[in-house]
Amino acid sequence: MVASAVLLGSSDFSCRVDDSKLLTPRARERAYRDILKQGQVRVGLLTADQIDARNILRATLQAMQEAVAGLDPAPEIVLIDGLHAPRLGIRVVTLIHGEAQSLAIAAASIVAKVTRDRLMRFYHRLFPQYGFDEHKGYGTALHLQQLQTHGPSWLHRRSYAPVRRVTSS
Repeated sequence: MVASAVLLGSSDFSCRVDDSKLLTPRARERAYRDILKQGQVRVGLLTADQIDARNILRATLQAMQEAVAGLDPAPEIVLIDGLHAPRLGIRVVTLIHGEAQSLAIAAASIVAKVTRDRLMRFYHRLFPQYGFDEHKGYGTALHLQQLQTHGPSWLHRRSYAPVRRVTSS
């Protein structure tokens, strides 16, 4: 689980900053580098075991809390993409499709996605049999096939239904 918080010092980017899902991997990498230059960036990370212990929503909220807690100075208001907000002790506004409404949320989505993709490429070097460099951990046909063939690694969430199916058979 990767969540990020971004405090923008400027909105003057040299490349496109948009919803991470709308950018190519190359464009995300360029935007990521530009975001790091323009603002303060913090990331919250949780392991598969931590997600399994909490559930995906609580883990997501905790990762958000960790990311925001790292910002210094603390922001006066935090914009969150989606419906659910972590308890932060400061004003929080949730925005559905926030990446389309807020440059800071779009920047945070890029940072989280690039960080996660880089982690998955690193994990591919540890576990090449799963093809993490291709599917980045998403439940693609390739990932599910490799999971069935090789069983889960310590990176896999045991609470995720396809992993449960493999481990219970």
